[in-house]
Amino acid sequence: MNTKGLALALGAFVAVAGGAARAGQLVVMDETWVHAPDLADSHYRVTPMMDVPADWTSPVDWTQGSVWVHLEVLTKPTAQETKFQVCFEANPTYACTLQSPTYTEVGIYEWESTFAQFWSPPGEFVDWTQGVNKFACILKDTMNGKPSADNVGPETAALYMPTEVRMVITLVEPGSTYEPPAPIGEETTGGESTTSGETTGEPETSTSDTGGASTTGEASTGLPATTAETGTGEPGATTSSGGEAPTTGAPTSGDAASTSTTTSAGDGASTGDGAQDGSEAGCGCRGGGTDGAGVFGLMIAGLAWRRRGLQAV
Repeated sequence: MNTKGLALALGAFVAVAGGAARAGQLVVMDETWVHAPDLADSHYRVTPMMDVPADWTSPVDWTQGSVWVHLEVLTKPTAQETKFQVCFEANPTYACTLQSPTYTEVGIYEWESTFAQFWSPPGEFVDWTQGVNKFACILKDTMNGKPSADNVGPETAALYMPTEVRMVITLVEPGSTYEPPAPIGEETTGGESTTSGETTGEPETSTSDTGGASTTGEASTGLPATTAETGTGEPGATTSSGGEAPTTGAPTSGDAASTSTTTSAGDGASTGDGAQDGSEAGCGCRGGGTDGAGVFGLMIAGLAWRRRGLQAV
């Protein structure tokens, strides 16, 4: 029996269904690196590749949706409480996501920020029609300090670094469901990556400081923390259950760690990378998805092809 037509139809169905699972989201960075103590101001910068949209508002207005950050902590020198944050260095200024859940061990951690929750310097706004120049991935302490050796000295920096991490940044359209990437070592099932992550994070290549004055706080003993935000090291992702109270005394509205469904305030920022700021508004949006009728039509066409093949025989 000639099954070529049926096989082609089913193959088309699987391909379209797979595309539908990824519809409405775009991976703009997928990078693995060792965050070293000598990184200037604890910033590791990644330059977007050519496939990342030059305009983040058209034809899809991603700024009406949200950003998901997927962080895999592969190695960690101590159980010192640690956070990460991402700042989008753009024009004429920069904008920062909420901070990650606090973690003390290896594992997977994820957090969501809407564009409206991004923090930018007061009175400044990113022009998203000009896209993003670089992603600044910033390792922090729990008081919004950046514990690199140039800020806190090598002994304190050694509590946090070196640490090997993988970070995936995904834009999600409003109304779409975020699909996380497969962890390292598993078959990739997430959105299509559009960057191989050219990096410019060496200290000598740092071009701008997206953070304010760093706050170092007191060095911890490195003993395991007993907060509810610690990761388990299991494959499942951990999200924050809420932000801590401000510790720097800065009058900003807070570098909050978010959850997958709600956003909490707290984690008071100093003058730098990213307290929550809802002053930036977005524009329109376009929904994602796949037309079921189109898939059905493909299957009918395949069956018709099979019937013609049988008649020819």
